Amino acid sequence: MTTRSKKRRRKPRATPVVPRLAKEPRTAAEVEQWIEQHTRSSDRFCHVAEKYDQHRRQHGCIDVYPFGNGPLLGAFAAAARARKLLEVGCGLGYSGLWLAYGAGPEGLLETIERDEQHAEIAQRHFKSEGLGDRIRVLLGTGASVLAGLAGSYDLIYFDTDPAESLADLAHFERLLKPGALLVSTNLFLGQHAPNLPGLDKAAQYRLRILDNDSWLTAFLPDGTAISIRR
Repeated sequence: MTTRSKKRRRKPRATPVVPRLAKEPRTAAEVEQWIEQHTRSSDRFCHVAEKYDQHRRQHGCIDVYPFGNGPLLGAFAAAARARKLLEVGCGLGYSGLWLAYGAGPEGLLETIERDEQHAEIAQRHFKSEGLGDRIRVLLGTGASVLAGLAGSYDLIYFDTDPAESLADLAHFERLLKPGALLVSTNLFLGQHAPNLPGLDKAAQYRLRILDNDSWLTAFLPDGTAISIRR
């Protein structure tokens, strides 16, 4: 005698839950807002950048500002696999933190700062973030310190007085190894301070890094120049 097997009821498949996406940016302003919001939330050193405004108010400094996109510097250092890095214009240490972090445990950053008080503050930030052993602060102007440096660097970040930009660039051409990266800012300060001394030097700097025999250069929309040493 055979028995008819009972059919098992199939459980209805659960409808997958699709996470609701945020509103898609549809204008240039909305794209900029999205980038600002999400980049800021992932900036591990934003608390250091936020200290610059208060420092300027308390100490009357007019020339110490954090770079607008620290994670970009970290990405550059990581992509270049930089082991020996140089920064001209340390400020309070925000950009130096990102450069050293991006370079990783094997990287060593030398950062030049002419203001002794800024150098001391930056060193405290480097130590408190656990990167003090990867960063060395060199006190003095860029032109004076660079003249005494030797060897070859994988990445140089320029962020200081436009009046010394052209003299510094001559040292960068000497210090950067072929294929190394130069990141330059403060090249269009005339839009903010038309009478700032040294704008003519910055203008010559901009043209010199467009020399195809020495550099391969691209400019970002904010005026930051990315150059590869030929």
